[in-house]
Amino acid sequence: MTRSLFVSAGPGLLASFAEPFEAFGGCHLRAVDGTAPPGPPWPQAALLDGAYCDAPALARRLRAAGFPGTVILIDAAAPEATASFDRPFRLADLLALIDAPPGAAEGGAPLTEKETAILARLAQAGGATLSKAALLADVWGYGPNVSTRTLETHIHRLRRKIEADPKRPLKLLTEDGGYRLANAAKENFSKPNSP
Repeated sequence: MTRSLFVSAGPGLLASFAEPFEAFGGCHLRAVDGTAPPGPPWPQAALLDGAYCDAPALARRLRAAGFPGTVILIDAAAPEATASFDRPFRLADLLALIDAPPGAAEGGAPLTEKETAILARLAQAGGATLSKAALLADVWGYGPNVSTRTLETHIHRLRRKIEADPKRPLKLLTEDGGYRLANAAKENFSKPNSP
């Protein structure tokens, strides 16, 4: 399925995004300038480069115009953004965030780098459960024998940003020994999950 993506970035970055986004993400890029927000039809996401435009201001204008999708800022931050990345960043993380559940930051609070990495890794798993050890290894680079509550703390904070009721999560679920993103079409949401 081809998806569209607003991109406000310099010609070099735009050119470097075009082929991999099309090949690996099925995304058609629509270049937008950094001065005026484009109107509907809305794409799934907007990628705004702070080195090219006033990304926070453009994010505000997009939200004010009614843009409902994911807003990703590069080298910038704004409350209206879903997430922000600093250079260098991984293309896989950007693509995974575009595939993340809608309303990933409904409360208006942007995701931190680690929260984004957790969500991106879970999105890449396609609904499968990832063990705590796998997430600690993939996101923090920790070995299998490390004992920490870091992941649980980040999951708790992430749920406060993406769930309507963090005490009864419907998107980010706890499973035996790990976590997964819910597939609403297959999920029975009658029982609460907790960290």
